[in-house]
Amino acid sequence: MNDIEALLKGVLPNKKKKTRISKNKEIHNLVKGKYVAENVFLIENKFEINYKHIGNKLIKYQIHPLILNYSGLDKANIEDLLFIDTETTGLAGGTGTYVFLIGIGFFKEEEFILRQYFLTDIVNEKLLIEQFINELNKEKIYVSFNGKSYDVPLLNTRSIFNRCKGRITEHANIDLLHISRRFWREMLETYSLQNIEQKILKTGRTGELDIPGSEIPDAYFSYLNTRNASIMKNVIYHNKLDILSLTILLEKINKILFLKNYKNVNLFEIGRLYLQNEHVAQAISIFEDILESDISHLSAIKELSFIYKRNKNFEKASALWLEAVKHNEYYAYIELAKWEEHKNKNYTKALEWTEKALNSKYEEYIYESEEVNKLKHRKKRLERLIH
Repeated sequence: MNDIEALLKGVLPNKKKKTRISKNKEIHNLVKGKYVAENVFLIENKFEINYKHIGNKLIKYQIHPLILNYSGLDKANIEDLLFIDTETTGLAGGTGTYVFLIGIGFFKEEEFILRQYFLTDIVNEKLLIEQFINELNKEKIYVSFNGKSYDVPLLNTRSIFNRCKGRITEHANIDLLHISRRFWREMLETYSLQNIEQKILKTGRTGELDIPGSEIPDAYFSYLNTRNASIMKNVIYHNKLDILSLTILLEKINKILFLKNYKNVNLFEIGRLYLQNEHVAQAISIFEDILESDISHLSAIKELSFIYKRNKNFEKASALWLEAVKHNEYYAYIELAKWEEHKNKNYTKALEWTEKALNSKYEEYIYESEEVNKLKHRKKRLERLIH
């Protein structure tokens, strides 16, 4: 009998040890707050204006028109904003991802109010999301970091899945990840909020309370298993820092735009932002500043030349096209050919630019037969006009 037991010992799985439940370490025993629904625990903090957060002051500020236009807004003031960040059971999203912590922040009079709704049991996710939906009656414009692509769609999916009352996606979203990518394009290795804090806001997260975002899902599953909320204190702290950093980052972007302090930003991308949102005068000013310091900035040459063309300032446009052809820019050959043919009626010169376009070394898509045929057709027409 002992031999049989010894033989099976290496085959049969060991019995799992029962997890020790730590009832005295539930969230309400470790963090100050209150239950606002079954298994939904609310932590609320209030910060006075000028509160110092990781080296930056928490202040109220005007929102620059460019940021509003980029986010699809005509107007908004600081008290219309709802800063939002969620913590979930997965980083990729999807129908199997649950939301267990929703952090929101908003300015009210001389305070910044930060509320965090924490779910102590995943079966009541519906009640958690409905608490968030109730907040939307007060604040209507999101400010998030990748919330447009992740947080808000996930909350909407979970609200539909749970058959919650109310909708989530109807609100505008100032997504600071998308804006940050434009402001600091090619200047940062990664665009995580923590990296932007360190490299742009010149601050960093110190102390033992914070937890890396990648560890948060596993930390929550561990909590559900043990009911020991000690690690959840770190998750709540992490979420709080994210919300506060959003307010600082938006203020930083606003300050850059209002003061026109474009040091250490991607000035060309800011110019494009102005142009795409129909702030043409500001775009012209920025592109001209770029070319004043670097006349060979080909992207700025192209954008500015077409602005001049649309404004019928052909003298300035053609000067930029002449600069561009020094760098064998295909579009500039074509624009010079059009200018000479249609504006100057100089068909000989137009033919010269057309032939240079045919002979130039341009991007691969130019070699498509349709494009080449257009050039050949232009050449034949100019030859007829000359003769």
